[in-house]
Parts: sequence; C-alpha cells; structure tokens
Amino acid sequence: MGSTLFFLLLTTSFLQTAAQTLIVQELCDLPSSVSETSGLENGPNGWFWTHNDSDNPEALYCVDTLGNLQRTVNVLGDPNIDWEEIAKDNAGNLFIGNFGNNSLNRTDLHIVKIPSIDTCTSITYVTDTIHFSYPDQYDFPPDGSYGNFDMEAMFWHQDLLHLFSKDRSNPSTGYTKHYTLPTVGGTYTATLVDSFETGHTSFFLAVTAADISENGDEMVMLSADKIWLFSNFSGTDYFGGTAASLNLEVFSQKEGVCFRNGFIYISDEESFGLGGKLYRVHPALFVNVSEELPEDAVDAIYSDNLKLNRIRLTEAKKANWKLYDLDGKLLQHGVSVGTIRREQLSQDTGMYVIRIKIDQQYRSIVVRL
Repeated sequence: MGSTLFFLLLTTSFLQTAAQTLIVQELCDLPSSVSETSGLENGPNGWFWTHNDSDNPEALYCVDTLGNLQRTVNVLGDPNIDWEEIAKDNAGNLFIGNFGNNSLNRTDLHIVKIPSIDTCTSITYVTDTIHFSYPDQYDFPPDGSYGNFDMEAMFWHQDLLHLFSKDRSNPSTGYTKHYTLPTVGGTYTATLVDSFETGHTSFFLAVTAADISENGDEMVMLSADKIWLFSNFSGTDYFGGTAASLNLEVFSQKEGVCFRNGFIYISDEESFGLGGKLYRVHPALFVNVSEELPEDAVDAIYSDNLKLNRIRLTEAKKANWKLYDLDGKLLQHGVSVGTIRREQLSQDTGMYVIRIKIDQQYRSIVVRL
C-alpha cells in the first residue's frame, strides 16, 4: 500500500493547455473507482490500464485520456495484498506486482501473469505466479538502517522483469536498487543488477514507478516530485547510460508512469481532495544529472495562495535563468544573485518551467506562478 503522502505543497492542478508539444499537461480526472491508482500501462484503443493498491478489489480498470472508464476486468486468482505496479510484454501478457512491502516483513512477494489482457472485457484469470525473494535481505523486517526492500516500480524488457526498489531505510540511503526476474512461473531469488543514487532523504520521495519506452531506448523512474530519464544505455544497463531529471516541484502521490509515442504519462492518487488525475509530460527540458545543481541549491518558496513567492538560491553566486511556457517557448531570461523574485517573472498565473544555471550546473523545475 502506498503510504498517505502529506502534501508538502498543495496545488490544485497543473495548467491545462491545448498545445501540441507540452512539458506538463493535466489530461483528466481519473474515475472514482481508481482513486488509489498505483500502476499505469498501455491498453487497447489508446486507453490505459490501471489498478488500485491494497484493501481494494482485485480489478483492472481501462480508462481513456478523458477520464472515462472503458472497462473493468475482475482478476481471479490473486488477492490484492498490495498490488503496486503493472507491466506488459510484447505478446500482450500483463504482469501484476503483488510486492508492496511497507513494513519490510513480507515473505510472500510475487508477480502474477495474465495472458492477452487487451482482449479481456469482464473477467480474467491468473495463469502463472512468479514467487521471489531478495538476495540481500536476511531479516524480516531488517534493521531500520537497511530497509531498501519495498517495491513499487516494474517493467518488462528483453524477456525479463525489471524491478526498482522504494527505499524505506531510516535514515534513507538515497538509492534505488535494480533487480531482475524471469517471466515464467516459479520460485526465484531476484538478481541484483545495480543501484542508482536518487538523492532523496525521505521514503515519501523515493521511486514509485518505472517504465521503458516502446523502442527500448529510454527508461523512466518516477517519485512524488521528480522524474528521472535514462538514455544512451546498452542492453539493460540503464544506470550505465545518460541520466537526466526534471523536478516537478508539485507534490502528490504519483505512482503510475507509462511511455507512449514519445510522451510520458503519469497518474497520481486522490488524497486530501487533490490528485486522482492523469498527466502527460514531454521531457524537453530534462537536465543531465552530471550537470545538475545539488537539490538544496534551489528552493522554490510558495505563498499561502499556493503561488510562487520566490526561488531561493543557497549560494550567493550569479545565476542565469530562463523561463519557458509549457510549449517549451522561451518567455524570459535574466540574472539573479541569491533570490529570483516572483516580481521578476512577468507572466500570468499558470505553470511554467524555469531553468537555472550556476557555474555550469543546471536545474529545471516546474513552478506555479
């Protein structure tokens, strides 16, 4: 089950726009039946498959980009202990990750397989179960400082299932671990492949979803406020490629991500009357992490009316900045030291992307003016 996320920044929505090439666009409200959306995958007819996590029915929901519920498919053969992610292979088989592990004490972690999901309209059956354990977990639960065994992210690629951990160590390690599993039923020890430093200091901001592009050239990981994009990798060595990121600066319980036609689609849970939506992201302004400013170098501070008050720059150095609209069009540029004030950004209320450069390092964040 995804933990209740207390919003660090309460915003009503992303700006909605009809432009063709977008950075972030709110598409729709999701149906109330998937208020705890926890996974996202391509479906038939341009629709998406999604599902809820624990304490919800064993069902898959097919929704369109207008928020209409097109199908509800009941899944027989796997109680929803904690469904956290779905993935689909090239043959149309769907995999459901029943591996949510908030307390880090589960010994029944597994993934189930459903054949030909896009042809299902009302009821489907589990045909295979992949039982697994982690090669580096010895205690259930482990010591709090060694708690990187929760899981909410998975995709299929090159005949393997790829899993990315949600770190619940206390204090956080700031890493996600990449494991692989076979796609046929059985009992396995997952293979630990690599790890990647996300830099987050709280499990609220750890990895909650992942996906691979249709051509296998890009991989994406999601958290509550950030997206990582990997490219130029060889085979399945995703972390060995080029890593880039986009700071959303809009916090919600984002738990679903999916590639489609060059865009990245995101879903978030409905909580405190906010979220429960489907978004579309165009990764035009992602920043290479090797050139990225430290997370604490830029701090967007909001007023009580949920609009940007200022951007605090922790180092008293010259910062060059550029402000873009959601079409990627450059609107303004300037130079500031210490603070970028809202009054300097002479734009209407809405969502924008600001790209900040200090000493040949960059950070791009989505802000609400």
